[in-house]
Amino acid sequence: MTSKEQRKQWEAEQKTLAALRVQEDLLDWSCEDGFPDLHRVAGVDVSFFADGTYAIATVVVLSFPQLKVLWERSAAFRLSVPYVPGFLAFREVPALAQLMDSVPCALKPQVVLVDGNGAFHPRGCGAATHLGITVDLPTIGVAKDVLKVGEVNSSLARRVSLTLAPGQWASLCEVAALFRPRMGKPLVVSPGHRISLETALQLTRAICGTSAPEPVRQADLRSRRAVKAWHAGQEVEYLSNPRLRHLERVQAVQELAEQGEWPGAQ
Repeated sequence: MTSKEQRKQWEAEQKTLAALRVQEDLLDWSCEDGFPDLHRVAGVDVSFFADGTYAIATVVVLSFPQLKVLWERSAAFRLSVPYVPGFLAFREVPALAQLMDSVPCALKPQVVLVDGNGAFHPRGCGAATHLGITVDLPTIGVAKDVLKVGEVNSSLARRVSLTLAPGQWASLCEVAALFRPRMGKPLVVSPGHRISLETALQLTRAICGTSAPEPVRQADLRSRRAVKAWHAGQEVEYLSNPRLRHLERVQAVQELAEQGEWPGAQ
């Protein structure tokens, strides 16, 4: 359980970060057909242990357009925040951000896909936005389920999905669209940070396999594999107190914004 005071603090942090989200393309690669100059894309995922106390965070960097794994890292961490709808980022992003810091400079991803929402969120700050701002990278949220945000809900999404053939998408609102992969459930795509919805959709379609974007699928496979390895008695790397480092990072972002040195500052 979480207190009302804790929720207020989380909401305040989300609103602060949402105000810093860069809504247009701020990229070091071109959005033209084929995405020239885009060479590395990343996917992140978190898998949970059955005890509800620990989880595995995974970051995978793939080449583009070949989508071959160039780098990966998985690590366990203790869950310091309970599951509360609308606040998923507080459970997952601190550990993911810490892993992102460890990617070698030569393999730094140019965009990160997150299994979750971006700007499509009640307070405009889903996990993809939260992560993108804290690591200052373009991010895209790709979610399997539809949140209730404004006039958008699961009923609307079901109606929209009936109009879509594989590879097609349709707008749900200003910051989200429904995309139908070749197989499986339609996906909710929303920009996280430093990318527009149109570019997020174009890239998601370009790297989507049968039912999910390949970077997210690879991260999911590896996080699940790490959980199984732990159960089999293998050692798993452990991250110590990623939430504390995350709080320091958010404070640094706020200070940059106050000094007018953050591109998304309002």
